Amino acid sequence: MISTGSPAKNQVRPARVASLRVLLVAENISLRQSGETSIPYYYFDRLLRRKIEVHAICHARVRDELRRELSAECFERITFIEDSSLQRAVFALGKLFHYRIEDLVFGQIIQLLTQLRMRGLAKQLVQAHGITLVFQPVPISPRSPSFMFGLGAPVVIGPMCGGLELPAAFAAMDGRMVAWSIGRSRALANLMHRLVPGKCQAAALIVGNRRTAAALPHGTRGRVYEVVESGVDLERWAPKPYPVVQAGAKVRFVFCGRLVDWKGASLLVEAFVPLAKSGRAVLDLIGDGELRAELERQIAAAGIGEAVRVHGRLPLARCIELMTAADVYAMPSLRECGGLALLEAMAIGLPIVATNWMGPAEYLTPACAILVDPVSKDAMVAGFTEAMSRLADSPPLRQALGQAARTRVFGGHFGWESKVTRVVEIMSEVLEERAGRSSYAVLGVGQA
Repeated sequence: MISTGSPAKNQVRPARVASLRVLLVAENISLRQSGETSIPYYYFDRLLRRKIEVHAICHARVRDELRRELSAECFERITFIEDSSLQRAVFALGKLFHYRIEDLVFGQIIQLLTQLRMRGLAKQLVQAHGITLVFQPVPISPRSPSFMFGLGAPVVIGPMCGGLELPAAFAAMDGRMVAWSIGRSRALANLMHRLVPGKCQAAALIVGNRRTAAALPHGTRGRVYEVVESGVDLERWAPKPYPVVQAGAKVRFVFCGRLVDWKGASLLVEAFVPLAKSGRAVLDLIGDGELRAELERQIAAAGIGEAVRVHGRLPLARCIELMTAADVYAMPSLRECGGLALLEAMAIGLPIVATNWMGPAEYLTPACAILVDPVSKDAMVAGFTEAMSRLADSPPLRQALGQAARTRVFGGHFGWESKVTRVVEIMSEVLEERAGRSSYAVLGVGQA
């Protein structure tokens, strides 16, 4: 049974909040690294704003960033861990393999080693700070084992999102070796959940959708809640104005994401060639990754270098500037939980062109996006070309879809305030249930 609820209607009672002393555990807490690393940052920030006692554990690689971003008082609440020599060796070994294997196999090993060390620290901090609940918001994969068990406080994990597969027409994209490695990694994860029972013993598991709930390990005991996984900072990503379109002005398309095959940037560039050669549009690609050099060669070979710019990873302020200046957001991803950048584009009020698959298909509607079915590579390219051309030709359509996208973000409870309200409610329910069981034990109820 999955518990749901409307975050906007959940008002957490002050008495519940007063009992919360939270330890947030996440490998990375950062607004600059990726969408997933920003998730624990927003939870840490929003919980502190609500005057909830919060401490955190994360990796030392984000220490300097957090020192700049946070007040001295907040920064002092974070305990940092360094890489071990074993982790450095595993990282170097992973560089010898395909980046998909490096990500999903060696990256998982490094992550597990980090969690193992975090577990020892967590035990100490639970005792030192009187922690009443441990919160692990990432990694978001339901298959990733958790070392957060036996800590002396109940554990809440999530929101998670996963159970992702490539569309059937793109199933061969991974190649046999990568597919075999991923399959073995998933089989090992199932075994690991028996040896490392964090998710099985967690008091509550939060999932973004029912697909993710189905991917949870067998033997979970805690209550499963459904809360949307991604969130957007509605204060930071303000709506863009819709000025009168200048005659002859070029329409600006933007993509933001890691430059890897499943994000589909190469498909987007191929689809954009007719628009680039027509001289009526430009495309900004924000992000970096293993395929950047290959993508730049593709752009040069197509002769569209003047219309397509690969920016690499940008500071957040510059990313907001480029996104706000854009007219359309393009998301050709083939394996996506949802996409933080997608929600940010919607919050700005950009119309969307996206793949009709997995997360984007769940977040978007025909009112705010043109969705392209991933039935084949040729169909994807043709579909994106046609959708982008329609939007380039029609300012009224762009404005209508963009306004509907922003309405969708607000109506779907994707804002961080709404999400945190619901998660705090779940934490409070966990503590109440635990207190109730303790009271029964004291009274001897149910004892032999």
